[in-house]
Amino acid sequence: MKTAWLARRFNDEETSVVAITLALVLLIAIGAYYSLYSVNTSTAGAISLGLEFNAHATPFYMVLDNALLKMKGVNVTNILLFKTGMELAAGVARGDIAAGQACLGPILVMIDKGVPIRIIGKIHDGGFAVIVNPDRVSSVADLNGQVVYTPGPGSQAYLLALKIQDEYGVKFSEIKTLQPQEILTGLVGGYIDVAILPEPYPEVAESRGLRILLLSSDVWPDMPGSYLFATVDYLEKNRDVLRIIADLVGEMVDEVEEDPFKAAETLSKWLDISGDDALRAIQRIKWNTSLDVDQIQAYIDFAYSKGVIKERYNATLLVESV
Repeated sequence: MKTAWLARRFNDEETSVVAITLALVLLIAIGAYYSLYSVNTSTAGAISLGLEFNAHATPFYMVLDNALLKMKGVNVTNILLFKTGMELAAGVARGDIAAGQACLGPILVMIDKGVPIRIIGKIHDGGFAVIVNPDRVSSVADLNGQVVYTPGPGSQAYLLALKIQDEYGVKFSEIKTLQPQEILTGLVGGYIDVAILPEPYPEVAESRGLRILLLSSDVWPDMPGSYLFATVDYLEKNRDVLRIIADLVGEMVDEVEEDPFKAAETLSKWLDISGDDALRAIQRIKWNTSLDVDQIQAYIDFAYSKGVIKERYNATLLVESV
């Protein structure tokens, strides 16, 4: 795994804010571990996985923590973790990833850019929040004329910003793009007043004095969350491997719902955040493995109407059950 790091000094407050990024070192080590243990196994059905570095991937983290894929004979050659779904999309386009977890927005961006992938399962709905500086924004009406930060066009957070404008009749002066960790630093540092981020960044911000003004479920009750995807080429040749992955992740979604405290322990370790922040994030996400084509189509229609994707895709053709 190739990860570029920019070294700089932080004061104590900044260090605590960006601690979530330092967990990437641990995750790189974990990825290397999976690469090593799979070297001497059969290359048949070998798979490289891509996951988002946030709470949405918690069930997948639990699968990896318990070595469930290895026990089922799945040969994981690499695990790549990305700070945003958009970075993950780029990894798939490069051919670094055969399958994994990502929010619907980045999946559609991949398809829109000509990357042949299919949705093969679902993990949750929603999972985003609007975070504000409570000294400057106290109500939804105060969002009018504000600059809002998201991980970028095509991201779920970006679409949520557009939906907020439609639902509440407000108009952001600008929708700016930054990495989630940089947005978190800006919120705590006082130079960003409004942001939309995936869990658990809102909870981390909340524990540092920021306010969650809206949950995605408040704005968009049936907003799709993240899904399991696979490239068409891998799907055609290794459907049995993908079936194992989908079944295991589905089982862990059930585990998250049954024991959120245990799931929070996993998330806390992977992202290097407090157990309280992890638990609140998990409890705010609507875990749901039911693949609803109509729900996906409604999201596609909205993204197309806003010019986020170039074509109005037929959701039925993008979903393939394994």
